[in-house]
Amino acid sequence: NVEAVYPLAPSRQHLVELAVSREFESVMEGLPTDAFVEGLIRPVRAITDRQGKGWRSMGLLLASAVVGGSPAGLERFTSFPEFLHTGSLIIDDIQDNSLLRRGGPCAHLEFGVATAINAGTAAYFLGEGITRDHPLTAAQRLRVYELYFTCLRGSHVGQALDLHGLAHMVPACLESGDLAPVWEALLCCHRLKSGLPASVCARTGAVLGGATPAQEAALGDYFLALGLAFQLLDDVINLQGFGKSLKTKAEDLIEGKVTAPVIRALMALGAAGDAERQRWLWGQFGVPDSEREVGAMVDLIEATGAFETCIGEAHSMVDAAWLKVDAAVPDSFAKVCLRAFGWFVCKVRDY
Repeated sequence: NVEAVYPLAPSRQHLVELAVSREFESVMEGLPTDAFVEGLIRPVRAITDRQGKGWRSMGLLLASAVVGGSPAGLERFTSFPEFLHTGSLIIDDIQDNSLLRRGGPCAHLEFGVATAINAGTAAYFLGEGITRDHPLTAAQRLRVYELYFTCLRGSHVGQALDLHGLAHMVPACLESGDLAPVWEALLCCHRLKSGLPASVCARTGAVLGGATPAQEAALGDYFLALGLAFQLLDDVINLQGFGKSLKTKAEDLIEGKVTAPVIRALMALGAAGDAERQRWLWGQFGVPDSEREVGAMVDLIEATGAFETCIGEAHSMVDAAWLKVDAAVPDSFAKVCLRAFGWFVCKVRDY
C-alpha cells in the first residue's frame, strides 16, 4: 500500500494529488518528475521498503474489525501509519546521528541531511491525501483530522523531551534517594513518542469502523499501553542487541542516553544500599564517549534485574489495558486476533 500511494514512477495526476490537489493543479506546471521522486519519494521508500514490523497499521485494521467495521475497505489507510512513523524515523535518525535503520544506512547518510529532513517532514502530511478517496461522514472526517493533528503535536513534544534528555534530573534524584520523577518523565516521553501515535492509529481505525465513543477510548488506551510497552522493550533490546544488525548494540549508552533499564538499575542499586556501584554506573555518563565502559555498564544493569523489571512492567500495563477493551467490545474472532496481536507486539520480540 505504501508503494501504491508513493510509487517510484508516479503518473502526472498522481503527482498532483500527492503534492497539492486537483483544485491547485496549475501550480504544478513545470515540475520535473525526477526532482519529486528523488527528493521526496525515494528517501521515504528507502526506509519503508526495508519493511518494519508494521504493527501500527495492523492495529488500525484490527481496531476497525473489532467494532464491526470492514478492514477490507481500509486498505489504503494502512499506509497512513507507515508514512507517519517513517517520517519520524528519518528525522529522529538525523537528530540522534544514527548510522543504521532497519538493517541499512539511515536516510540522511544515503540522500543527504537536507533532503532527508524535507522528505521526512513531507511524509507527515500524506495521511490527509489518503482520506480524500474514502467515503467518510463529516463527523468521521473531523474526528480523523482531530486525532491526526493531536498525534503530530504530541509526538513533537515527546521528541523535544527526548532531545532535552533526562540526565539533568538524575543528580538531584540520586541526592534525594527518589528516582520516581525521572522515571515518570521517561514514561511521559515514551507515551508521547510511541504510545500516542499507536493510540491514534487504533482510534482512527475504530472511528472508520463505526465505534462508539467508549469503544474508541478503550481501544485507544489499549494501544497507548502497547506503544508505551513497545518502547520500554525497545530500551531493553537496545542494550541487549538487535537481531540482524538492525541497529547498533547499546547505541543508547554509547550516546549517553538515560533509558528505562538505566533508571530501573539505579533504583535497584539504591534500594539494595549499593551506593558504590550506583555512583559508578551514573559516573559513566560523565566520561567521554570513547572512554565509557559500555560493556561493563550493560553487565551491571542486567545484574540488577532491570531488564526483567522493564519487561514485566511492559506486559502488565498491556494486560491491564486489555480489561477495558474486553468489557467494551463484543466477543468475536476479530477480538481474539486483537488479543493475540497484543501478545505478539510485546512478546514476539528479539530478546
